[in-house]
Amino acid sequence: MGVDFSLWLSDTAAIPASGRAAAAWARINDKPTSVTFRKPDGTDLSAQTVRLEYDSRVSESETPAGQTPVRKLIIFGVKDHDTVTDTDIGEGYRFNYQSDAYRVVDIIYTIGEVQAVAEAIG
Repeated sequence: MGVDFSLWLSDTAAIPASGRAAAAWARINDKPTSVTFRKPDGTDLSAQTVRLEYDSRVSESETPAGQTPVRKLIIFGVKDHDTVTDTDIGEGYRFNYQSDAYRVVDIIYTIGEVQAVAEAIG
């Protein structure tokens, strides 16, 4: 006798965006960092709470002097939360963290969360 997966799947509801946002906000507050982003037009935004994690993947940049390592951060923000304002972040935004300047190079939108990749700029 086999298992009828269609019955199991039909009884499973998707987690709403607000629930996923609440889970993302909990992860952010486990290791919160206050960041002030500067938009490409030079406008500074109000400080926002995000989670920053160093990207441990090896990446290199080609310069006239040769290859140099590129320090990257992953930024975790929230969207569609019931009580928390969506994280305002976009490609080209800049910010400082631990004496280094970073520029956001990619944005990833997921349900209830926004993630971004930032590279250190020299």
